[in-house]
Amino acid sequence: MSLYLVGGYLRDQLLGRTSTSKDFDYAVAGGSAFQFAQAYATAHAKSHFVPLDEEFDTARVVTDDGTVLDFAGCVGGDIKQDIFRRDFSINALYWDPKSPDCLTDLAGGVQDIEKKSIRALSENVLKEDPLRLLRAFRFAAMLNFDIEEATTSWINKHHKLLEGVAPERINHELFIVFASRSSEKIIKQLAHTGILEVIFPELAKTRVVPKNAYHHLDLFEHSIETVVQTEKELVLNPKWLATDLNEEISFGVTRLAATKMASLLHDIGKPATWHVTPDGKHTFIGHDRLGADMVAVLADRMHWSRPVEKFVSKLVKWHLRPGQLFHQTPVPSDKAVMRFYRNAGSDVPELILLALGDLGATQGPSMTGGKNNELREKLIELLNGFNVFINESRQRPKLLNGVDVMNILGIEAGPEVGELLNAVEEAQEFKEVTNRAQAEQLVRKLYQGKH
Repeated sequence: MSLYLVGGYLRDQLLGRTSTSKDFDYAVAGGSAFQFAQAYATAHAKSHFVPLDEEFDTARVVTDDGTVLDFAGCVGGDIKQDIFRRDFSINALYWDPKSPDCLTDLAGGVQDIEKKSIRALSENVLKEDPLRLLRAFRFAAMLNFDIEEATTSWINKHHKLLEGVAPERINHELFIVFASRSSEKIIKQLAHTGILEVIFPELAKTRVVPKNAYHHLDLFEHSIETVVQTEKELVLNPKWLATDLNEEISFGVTRLAATKMASLLHDIGKPATWHVTPDGKHTFIGHDRLGADMVAVLADRMHWSRPVEKFVSKLVKWHLRPGQLFHQTPVPSDKAVMRFYRNAGSDVPELILLALGDLGATQGPSMTGGKNNELREKLIELLNGFNVFINESRQRPKLLNGVDVMNILGIEAGPEVGELLNAVEEAQEFKEVTNRAQAEQLVRKLYQGKH
């Protein structure tokens, strides 16, 4: 049997990107890759065999240190034939241990790496596995490469084939694109090809809502621009936010990626709530709540994890709240601000980031005259204030817990216990309660007042 190291590891070596890489792909000729992987796992301690698809002769070995070895049988039994069934030229390099000083490039992959170009090996390889239509954008975002002209035309031609691809596979590629901090060009290209509307048909309906006094773009373009503007805000906001955004909500989905997803979907409730008044004003009453409900349905269809669904749905539902704080008065009360922080919880930074992106994509004539810049400055103050709020909350002693409240009132566990604890914490923030006796007194007073 012959074994060849192929694909992404070699590409990343040439780009200097693999100092910590633990993912390796191997092509196997002259026998079964599936059986080879089984034998390898048996022969090596702390290695575990993972069957992928015996019919297509693919299997995986995972070691205890996190290294992943993928094995696939060569198409036609020959590496030179197999290499041209791969997706892109930059992934079609291979290394033969029989010639350890040579890297074999039959498809011009090295030249494309130098040109920073994503080039499909043929139109047919995209049709064979339509996920590759989306994967081209993932590599472009991940490597900061451009998709070459012929590949772009094939993507435009066949983008609807993605309708038949499993949602889980689409999620993996799309959330990697959204995790990039410089995906503006890629997001706009995805929109231009129609891929986003294939994945999220809800977006197609946003094309019917035109620009208005507040929006200089129609609703579809506004949704795309909101993602772009949300991303642009990253370089302008505090460093502590970067750490928060890199945290994973669910496996493979960062808070940044999910925030940009919410930016894309934040107005999907508008087409169904669109109304034009006799004086020509466009209204979308309740679009935030309807949009959140639509995200829940969409998330179920796309098989998102529950944490991702809750996060994106919450941001869509709350995306107007930061701006609404400043609608009634230029300077909201401390209580109103603290209540907003408490109710929105740990998602405040992402919520304000979305609000800033939404604002940046809203440049109609009614938002001129400094209104836009003024509101943006207030939103940034709100963001910075949250960091202060969190630090002070961590230093504040906890006067009561849930068990204390239940014992004081003689009640069972339930939502009311949480409401009373929130009331105590809010009273602490404004120094209306400073010790346990006062906290107990407040809990009794509120409970008696309600019942």
